[in-house]
Amino acid sequence: MTAFKQVIKNRRSIYALGNNSEYSIEEIVSSIRETQKDVPSAFNSQTTRLVILNGEANTKFWDLILEVQENVLDQATWDFMSPIMHGAKNGIGTVLFFEDRDAVAKMPTVGQRTEAYKQNNSANSQYGVWLALAEMNLGGSLQHFNIGYEQGFDKAIREMFNLPDSYELIAQMPFGSIEQAAGDKEYIDSDVQVQLIK
Repeated sequence: MTAFKQVIKNRRSIYALGNNSEYSIEEIVSSIRETQKDVPSAFNSQTTRLVILNGEANTKFWDLILEVQENVLDQATWDFMSPIMHGAKNGIGTVLFFEDRDAVAKMPTVGQRTEAYKQNNSANSQYGVWLALAEMNLGGSLQHFNIGYEQGFDKAIREMFNLPDSYELIAQMPFGSIEQAAGDKEYIDSDVQVQLIK
C-alpha cells in the first residue's frame, strides 16, 4: 500500500480527542496552509477560508455551540451529540471552514451551480485538511453546528472572532491526539460503489 493510500485509510472520524502531539500548533497550521495551496476549486476561485482555533479560542467556541445546541436539540439528539461537543474542547483545536460569499459571487456562474461549486470547494478543502491531520497522526471529525448564513445562525461566531460579514460557516473540524481509536467500519461492495463501463 502506498503512503497516500495509507493516509486515506487512516483518516477516520475520531471523537475522543486529546491535547497530546509531537507537533506544535504552529507546525499543524503550517501543514494545513501548505495543503490548502493545492486544494482544487471551481475556476480556481479559492473561495474557502479557514480559521483555526486553539486554546482559549477553541474553548470559547465550543462553549457557545453547547449553549446554543442545548436549547435547540431534542433530548435524544442532545444525549448523542453533547459528548462530541464536550470532546472537541479536549482537543488541540478546531478548523472552521467558511466560504467567502464575496469571492463566491465573483465565480462565473449563477444560481444552483454557484451553490454546488461553493460546496465542492469547501468539501475539497475539508478532505485536504483531514488528510493533512491524519498524516500527522491526529484525529478529527467533521461537524455542522450553527450553520445557516441566511438565518443568522453563524453570526455570533463571526462576531466572537471579529470575522468578515461575508464569511459563511460551512463546517467545523475539531482535531487532536487520538485518545480512542475509531470503531470498525462497514463497507458496501466495491463493485456497487465504483462501477466500470466499457
